[in-house]
Amino acid sequence: MAQDPVPKHLTITLDFDLQTAGSTVGEARIRAAYNAAVEAALVAALEQLPEGSIKNVTAEMDWSYRWMEKREVRFSRDDDGGADQG
Repeated sequence: MAQDPVPKHLTITLDFDLQTAGSTVGEARIRAAYNAAVEAALVAALEQLPEGSIKNVTAEMDWSYRWMEKREVRFSRDDDGGADQG
C-alpha cells in the first residue's frame, strides 16, 4: 500500500570552482561559505514551499582538489546509434 502523502525529496547541489590566481582559500572561509549557502537555501525553501512541508534537512560538504587540465571523452554514441569507445 502506498504512503499518503508520497515522500518527496529535493536535492540541491552547489559546486563552487575556487580557482583564484595568487590566492589561497582556507578552511575558515570554506566553512563560512558553506554555512552561508546552506542558510540561504533553507531560507529560500521555507519561503517557496508550503508551510510545514519540510520534514528534515540534511547538508553535506565535500572540499576537494581536482587537477584536471582537459576532460576526456570516455564514451560517445555516434549518430547511427552505435557505441564508440575511445
